[in-house]
Amino acid sequence: MVYAITLAVRVGGMNRRNFLRGSGLAAAACALGGVQGRGQSSEARPPMSTGSFTFAFFTDVHIEPEMDAPQGTVLAMETINASDAEFAICGGDHVFDALKAHKERIIEQYQLYAEAENTLRMPVWHVLGNHDVAGLETGMSSHDVIFGKAMFQKVFNTPTYYTFQHKGVNFIVLDSILIKGRDWFPAIDINQAAWLERVLQATVGMPSIVISHVPWATSMATYGPGSNNKVYEPIVNSDYMIPMLEHYNVIALLQGHTHIVESVHRHGMQYLTGGAVCGNWWKGSQYGDREGVTFVTVDNGSVTTRYLPTGFLSVEQ
Repeated sequence: MVYAITLAVRVGGMNRRNFLRGSGLAAAACALGGVQGRGQSSEARPPMSTGSFTFAFFTDVHIEPEMDAPQGTVLAMETINASDAEFAICGGDHVFDALKAHKERIIEQYQLYAEAENTLRMPVWHVLGNHDVAGLETGMSSHDVIFGKAMFQKVFNTPTYYTFQHKGVNFIVLDSILIKGRDWFPAIDINQAAWLERVLQATVGMPSIVISHVPWATSMATYGPGSNNKVYEPIVNSDYMIPMLEHYNVIALLQGHTHIVESVHRHGMQYLTGGAVCGNWWKGSQYGDREGVTFVTVDNGSVTTRYLPTGFLSVEQ
């Protein structure tokens, strides 16, 4: 069954001056150490033997110079280092906000994140979040070298969607941020959907885990006053995309964006929302969920999770 054919997206401590001149992009990338080559697709690799393993899924970091956010981010990295995780995935929104910030602050935030992530003692994979996109809501030129998704791609040396494999499990990282002009929409574009189906067909004998920043399935709207805000809504073409995942051997979809801890089960699949490193934007809990990291264990095709708060105390407290 080829879903992509019918898919229709329905969407209307550093010298910062020198950093800004271009050396900063290299510094941020170098600070991340082992990201070189992570963007290479691994769909042609032979399957490895399936085994039990744990990895860390941390998302919505939203690092900024204020609110003790750098300290809170390092605390999350220390929590991951103290675990038995074999690798980590950041589920997007690495920085507080690049959409509305001026260029110098965008680069500063990415630098802060790079410095914090450099404390991790394991491989890290990166997912694009909407707040990682640079300059859409400012006067930044669309030809600027960091505009749009370019900053994310330069710093992490990665495309915005790709695959990798670990111990017989296929991981598929997606880009759920569709840009139209100066606006963005939560969606999987038609070219990416076709690519996704090709990957799923090529690895049909392997269990797959899909990662998206914006949720595909969530009950967020029911959790309290304001939780039905449209900013928390899932991708707009979830009714096209979800049947594709259900048709193949996808065992879980990891997602972020809403800053809550949640598990939705449907048709044998789990849609797991990973909470937020920043909690409620470094101001405490988001609908009762504190700052933390999700640890995911895969064992013979089954997925279990554990959410571990970092113990961060917000400035307001």
